Amino acid sequence: MLVTKNMCNLIKDSNFVLREYEEKKKELNAKLVCYVEENIFPRYKRYYGHGLTHIKDVINKCLLLGEYYSLDKNMCYVMAAYHDIGLNVDCDNHEKESGKILFSDANLKTYFDEEQIQIMKEAVEDHRGSRKERPRNFYGEVLSDSDRDFDVALLARRQLGVSLKNYPSLKTFEEHFERSYNYILENKNHISLWTNNEILNKRLEQFKKEFLDKEFARSVYKKEYEKIFREGIVDKILHYYEDF
Repeated sequence: MLVTKNMCNLIKDSNFVLREYEEKKKELNAKLVCYVEENIFPRYKRYYGHGLTHIKDVINKCLLLGEYYSLDKNMCYVMAAYHDIGLNVDCDNHEKESGKILFSDANLKTYFDEEQIQIMKEAVEDHRGSRKERPRNFYGEVLSDSDRDFDVALLARRQLGVSLKNYPSLKTFEEHFERSYNYILENKNHISLWTNNEILNKRLEQFKKEFLDKEFARSVYKKEYEKIFREGIVDKILHYYEDF
């Protein structure tokens, strides 16, 4: 399949995410988008690494892959919008909780039949990057791949938040960086793909080059670490955000 101009947008820059979302949502059922934006998006307000920028980034990629593979775009939108919603219920099993929330949302029956809702539920349940088994359906593969952070700066933001929240015994940047860096190296599923998509494969290879250059990765993580403390974000990570 040929690479289209739109597919190149998968190789994003962080300032493009929200504008791209506003454009892509025009292709969807307007009432469904309104429901999600008014009732689902506000539930991400107290999420840090999994807040709306992340959710909309995953939506963008899901919609682009949905177009690439001729999938139902409204289904791609919904499963991406719901995929992390269960983090404040059970962080360690958030994919299962997110699937339950999607499956039990009676409003979705207005837009989808039972089979479609089941497919989306399974996709959400199977999206986690550390999962060793292949997702049960192709929508799950697309969602899982769309959820990968092929950007060292975005990965640093999320990882440092988790480290600061959950590892209070670590006191220095170097300690947090080494823990975060080694975690990714030891869990290689975080940097692998289920779909054989040429654009994502290229972005993955670029990410690997950047991340495996440890000094480059350290400099990016250092910049994010300093920002967290300089802007007082650390206090909200420790006491406000719920996605850890």
